[in-house]
Amino acid sequence: MTVVRTRSDRRRLAVAAVIGHSVVIAGAALLREPTLWFAVGLLIPGLCLCVGAAAVLRRAVGRPASAAKDLDEREMLLRNRAHYAAFQGICVLMLVDLAYGLYAAGQPEPGSLLSSMTAALFVLGTSLPALWLAWKLPDDDPEDFDEGIPG
Repeated sequence: MTVVRTRSDRRRLAVAAVIGHSVVIAGAALLREPTLWFAVGLLIPGLCLCVGAAAVLRRAVGRPASAAKDLDEREMLLRNRAHYAAFQGICVLMLVDLAYGLYAAGQPEPGSLLSSMTAALFVLGTSLPALWLAWKLPDDDPEDFDEGIPG
């Protein structure tokens, strides 16, 4: 598998992941009896898209997504910024989940509606640091990847 090294490639992957997450959230919102099979039809490809794109993104953002012991100061700063931005995003997602829970309270089977939406928003929240890094990181330096070829 090739490594995604340019900002535009990482941003395309980030957009694909956001589209996948949006499809999963739409499927979770429709997960009730009259639209059950349509919702499942949205959830399966949406999960494949968002999880696949998020997995490639985690590899594409490289070292700033690694464990703290493997990072230098600059990479730690990037990772901490990404996690702080993701924390703020998760707070917003939980407010959305709270609002959806208030709506679902008046529906039949509110527990299953709320749990599916919470799961969809949780999956989005776990990929927020990689999405942030994919959007913010500059292009990699091509000299870092030359394999001993004299210039």
